[in-house]
Amino acid sequence: MSMSKKQRFDVPEDVVVMILMRLPVKSLIRFTCVSKQWRSIIISDPKFAKHQFELASQQRTLCRRFLISSYRTLETPNPFDDDIPRLPSRFQSLGDSFNAASVKNLTFPSEENLQRAMASCNGLVLLGRSYYSCYEELSIWNPSTGFLRKIPSPSFGSGKKKPDRRMFANYGFGHVSATDDYILVFVVPSLADAYQGCVEVHVFSLTANSWKVISAPNSSCHGWVGGQGSLSNGAFHWVNFRNRRMSDPAIYAFDLVMEEFRQVPLPRLIQNNVKCVGQLTMVLFGGCLCLQFRKSYQCSEIWAMREYGVPESWVKLFEFSTYDLPDVFPSMRSFDPYCVMEGGKLVIKLFDKELVMIQCGKEEKPVCCGRYRLEAVPGCDFQFTVTGYVETLISVPK
Repeated sequence: MSMSKKQRFDVPEDVVVMILMRLPVKSLIRFTCVSKQWRSIIISDPKFAKHQFELASQQRTLCRRFLISSYRTLETPNPFDDDIPRLPSRFQSLGDSFNAASVKNLTFPSEENLQRAMASCNGLVLLGRSYYSCYEELSIWNPSTGFLRKIPSPSFGSGKKKPDRRMFANYGFGHVSATDDYILVFVVPSLADAYQGCVEVHVFSLTANSWKVISAPNSSCHGWVGGQGSLSNGAFHWVNFRNRRMSDPAIYAFDLVMEEFRQVPLPRLIQNNVKCVGQLTMVLFGGCLCLQFRKSYQCSEIWAMREYGVPESWVKLFEFSTYDLPDVFPSMRSFDPYCVMEGGKLVIKLFDKELVMIQCGKEEKPVCCGRYRLEAVPGCDFQFTVTGYVETLISVPK
């Protein structure tokens, strides 16, 4: 018997939710126009967003992308002039294939248009504007859904355009599973206390919507170099120095639950060579800590800590030399390794406005497997930041 076109099957809501939960975020965003009920489930239900993210994490189906934020200024004879007109920041999402077809231009839903990407966690991106030692216009943004929440500025350097007893800050943005809270941390040494190894740790809880300041003991550090921390095992990690000469590197971790510092062992080979400085890089897939050990200007080793906190678990993944890639490094081009990916892929940020993905191995020479160059704007100079993120529906209460 044929079925009338007017007949339909009513699927129970819990079955619909289970089906939707297994779809990628890109498809779910499209399906928000199916009905008000579907839009409410996909966009407004935090439990659905959390379960969808957890399921995609378990099945390793998360879509991973890179958020590029470029901030431009008009070209002037004096690039250090504070009064240079700033143009609105531009945000682009780049797929891990690094080709032009995977690029999406994003619209930032805020009047504050001078922000840049600083860090990400579970699909949420920390944005902010920094100059000297000030960090302002902070917000949490989900590029996949457009969710935006503003964060009050920390107290250090607030409202000042000149550095006032402060140096550069180390920072991190991450999630605490035990409390289901997102935490923003700034580690701020002051010039007055730098020689005594004192730091202030400014901690912001998105759940409490407030800042608090923690004083770190003198033994925590001596020479902070500034920058984004790598999140692993519930702590942010930075490479710093145990003496004021900045010649003895060490990895310091700030535990988000205990709210205190601890030291993480370096590979023994690096420990025995105090003249060399390591640079911590973020592992985009896998969660292990990685360390760049620069042997010379052209040659670096990449190490990974397979078992957290165990010195013997450090293994050298591969060695990388710019001499092996003359088409990417035709001269002494400056570069900054951004992250290590699964399968021996290294993402490098070139300071002349280009991202490069390189396939590395222990035996084979490195091969360039993707590159993306940012477009120049006539009459403007610009810089850019890059932050890896995953597509999720996650948001946080406002």
